[in-house]
Amino acid sequence: MVDVAELRRLVAEHDALAGDRSPDARRRLRDIGYTIGIYTGEADAVRAMARARELLDAGQDGHTGQPPTEPGRRTAADATLPESLLAELGELAAREQVRSRSSSTLGDVLHLARVVLPDCVGAAVSTWHDEGSVHTLAAGSPQLLALERAQAEAGAGPLSRLRAQGEGRVVVRIEPGRPGRFTDRARRCGIRTVVAAHLRTHPHGCTAFSAYLLSAEEPDAPVLRLIAALALQSSIALDRSALVRTVADLLDRRHTTGLAMGVVMERHGVAPHTALMLLARLAQRLETDLGTVARHLTDHTHNRPGARPAPDAG
Repeated sequence: MVDVAELRRLVAEHDALAGDRSPDARRRLRDIGYTIGIYTGEADAVRAMARARELLDAGQDGHTGQPPTEPGRRTAADATLPESLLAELGELAAREQVRSRSSSTLGDVLHLARVVLPDCVGAAVSTWHDEGSVHTLAAGSPQLLALERAQAEAGAGPLSRLRAQGEGRVVVRIEPGRPGRFTDRARRCGIRTVVAAHLRTHPHGCTAFSAYLLSAEEPDAPVLRLIAALALQSSIALDRSALVRTVADLLDRRHTTGLAMGVVMERHGVAPHTALMLLARLAQRLETDLGTVARHLTDHTHNRPGARPAPDAG
C-alpha cells in the first residue's frame, strides 16, 4: 500500500533539492530515489518520479488505484512476511549505529598519527603492486605523497623492504650520505626514521601504513605499539571503503537487493554498505539467504495492483 502523504513529502523534498549540486543534496536525492522507486515499482528514476506524480494526482481525487483495506486487517503480503522481520532489522540497525559512531576514516587515522606519535610529521598508506608500481591511497601531506611514490625505485624506502619481507614491520633509518631519490627527499624534509607496518588488506600487492619521524633514534616499544594500533585502524578503514565499492557494484547488478537496501536505508537512516550488512546478518539469523530476505522486503512493499515484480537477486 502506498502512503500518499509520505510519497507527497518525498516528491516535494526531491523537487526542493533538484537544483542543489552539493554532495549532501546529491546523496539525499539518491536515497529519495530509492524510496520512490520502491513505492512505484520503477527502477528507472525518471519513470519512478512520473509514476509518483500520477499516484499523487489520483490521490487528490480520492483514488490511489488501490483497494481499501479495513483497519486492523492483515494484507496478503503481511501474511507471507515473518512478523519479526522488520523488528529484527530495527534492532540490528540500532546496534550498528551505536557501534559505527567510533569508526574512523583513513584521513582520521592519518591525522591521529601526527597527533599521538612523538616527532611525527605525518603518515601515509600505500600499496606496492606486484608489477612494481606504488599507489598511494592516502598521505598526510604533498611531501609525504612524493616520498611514497619515490619508493618505486628498486630497493628504496621501507615499502620495498616490507614487500620483500612479506609481512610484519620494518624500521628504516635515513643514514647521512646514503644515495637515492627517496633518502634525499626524506633528508630535505627533516625525516630521519620511517616505520612501516604491513596491512593484510589487498591481495595483489603489499599495503603498508608508514609513519615518518624526525627523530633519528630507534622508536621505543610504546611508539611501536601505537604504530601497530594505527595500522590496524587503517586496515579497518580500507576494508570499509572496499565494502562501499562492492555495495555500489552490487546495486548496479542486483535490482531486488538494491530495493531492499533502499527500504532499510530510508527506514533506519543508515548508509548503503550498512544496509547490506544488516540484510546479510538478518539472513544469517533467519538461516536463509540474502536473496530470500530481499524478496520478502520488496514483495511486501510492492504488493499492490499494477506493481511490477522485482527481478531475482540471484
